[in-house]
Amino acid sequence: MKFSSDGTLLIGKNMVVADLHLGILGFPDFSLLDRLIEVYAKSRASRLIINGDVKHMLGKAELSSAERFIHHLREHVSELIIVKGNHDGYLNQIAEVHNTFRDGKTVFAHGHRKFSNAMEGKRIVLAHSHPAVFIPDRVGGVKERAWLYGRAEGKECIVMPAFNEYCSSTAVNLEKPAGFIFKYMKEFEAFTLDGFYFGKVKV
Repeated sequence: MKFSSDGTLLIGKNMVVADLHLGILGFPDFSLLDRLIEVYAKSRASRLIINGDVKHMLGKAELSSAERFIHHLREHVSELIIVKGNHDGYLNQIAEVHNTFRDGKTVFAHGHRKFSNAMEGKRIVLAHSHPAVFIPDRVGGVKERAWLYGRAEGKECIVMPAFNEYCSSTAVNLEKPAGFIFKYMKEFEAFTLDGFYFGKVKV
């Protein structure tokens, strides 16, 4: 398992990415596609998992852009799995989507709601929360996207940062993040994308 500075997770043969939010800038930013293809090629993974929120708008407005995005992405990956996020309404009209996806002992779910099998794995990989940490300095501070890693009752949990840097994020050392997992796990270790170990945070 490898936490990457680009916001992707390598786990077994899978490269996992979350919270693309295509369209968050008011137009479909296809530079996300170029970045994702480049990172995937370097990873040597054989499967790409998008762990929710391919698109940003909740309705049908971005379906055509999302369809183009997914079509071009499929041309560059061996296998594509899409886990449905809370922003992915109607995405099942253009692509196969899963509420959760399991690979061995690992379950992938977006994290906005607890599906019946979301907690069945020994390892749970979630997104949705857009976690970050606030690092204070003399003139205020800076908010950095972060990975969260927790353990409870024999389970590992990883909460992924948003791949799209234009997404708003939640400083988990100051605010309570969104997502069902925080009802079950109250303490996580936090790492910034560039590898800085922030320490333990209670949520």
